[in-house]
Amino acid sequence: KENKTLKKLKLGNCGLQPEGLEEVIKGVQVNTKLETLDLSDYTIDNKSASCLGMMLTENKTLMEVELLGCGLQPEGLEEVIKGVQVNTKLETLDLSENTIDNK
Repeated sequence: KENKTLKKLKLGNCGLQPEGLEEVIKGVQVNTKLETLDLSDYTIDNKSASCLGMMLTENKTLMEVELLGCGLQPEGLEEVIKGVQVNTKLETLDLSENTIDNK
């Protein structure tokens, strides 16, 4: 969270457990340089999605977030969208390869 030079963080499919993923998200929340975050191929449960949504409301530098194949559920997706609605910097949110069922 205190890194002053890192602009892109790609953690796709590297096996973090939900607790570790939430810690990464909390670090990104206050980071002031990161522009790209790739969390593709994780299973993002509703709690992690809630953390992600909160991060998106507070982070002011992220321009791109990749969440390909994360198994987002409708409830978790709602949390992410809440963050996107407030974020004024984000240009790209990739949710491809998720089967988002609205049942």
